[in-house]
Amino acid sequence: MSGPTIRVVVAEDDPLAQMAIESYVARADDIEIVGSATDGAPALELVKSLKPDVLLTDIHMPQMSGVELIRKVFALTDPPRVLCFTVLGDEHTMRTALEAGASGFLLKVDPPDMLIHGIRSAYHGDALVSPRLLATVLRQFQRQVQPPADLGETELELVRLVGKGLDNAQISEAIYLAPSTVKTYVSRLLKKTQSHSRAQLAAKAHEWGLVEN
Repeated sequence: MSGPTIRVVVAEDDPLAQMAIESYVARADDIEIVGSATDGAPALELVKSLKPDVLLTDIHMPQMSGVELIRKVFALTDPPRVLCFTVLGDEHTMRTALEAGASGFLLKVDPPDMLIHGIRSAYHGDALVSPRLLATVLRQFQRQVQPPADLGETELELVRLVGKGLDNAQISEAIYLAPSTVKTYVSRLLKKTQSHSRAQLAAKAHEWGLVEN
């Protein structure tokens, strides 16, 4: 692919998972791992010194968890995008990570290509959540919460499409708006719904019953 190289720092305490990530990323000529650490604290120092575009972090690490790392990263002046990559995922873990500032949440059982897509999506300001995790979260929503009353029909449709995992280009094709217009609308929706990321907005779309089960 042409364009700038996406610089990534990895926080992963499992050596085998670290090797797998390096193997996956090696398939993409537009992504480069510029640093890696086995815990949150050293990963934070790498983020400060290397200023990567994306931080790829595990959730469960020995000393500083991925969620704590995300919170500290987003306290920095110019934080990178953050993509979570973990073995186990549930509604609480995903929500906590998204509220901390993560813009994507993938599981290690997802196909390797999804990790590449997730890194690229995070870099471009989009989000990707594991389909396996979304299916689990859907089953956990026993009661449907109504969406805010101040959202109009077009806004609700945009939230629904974000909840289905569509990026800006795909939403543009679905509702016949220019990609730049979609990007503006989604940015406004993030503020209006007090969502820290597209992934959090996607989770809300499911909670509000806007996405078909």
